[in-house]
Amino acid sequence: MRSLPNTPQPLYFPWPVSEEDPTSIARLFHEVFTELAAVLKDKDQESCYKEMFRILDDTRKGFLTCDDVRTILRSVQTQVQMSDQELDDVLDDIDKNKDGRVDFAEFYKFMLKE
Repeated sequence: MRSLPNTPQPLYFPWPVSEEDPTSIARLFHEVFTELAAVLKDKDQESCYKEMFRILDDTRKGFLTCDDVRTILRSVQTQVQMSDQELDDVLDDIDKNKDGRVDFAEFYKFMLKE
């Protein structure tokens, strides 16, 4: 994963958005991403990731379940050409303590990886 630079630069949305399917997850992510990019353009890297995590943690539990992360990854799996094994490997890599939950620290460390 690419990390955000220390100096503010424009964020870009990396997945194609289908014009035919207005309810697609990619379209939803794009809308959220666009709003987020505008709000966070002058924020530091950690603040950006905290806000992304807050949006993904829509029940405000303070963590994402591995099933939550799997659902997010599956929604973009074909666009980023990720195999099922790669998806499982990503989940295994994110959940460092293997408790079935991804807290902000795990999310942030994963997002900073190149």
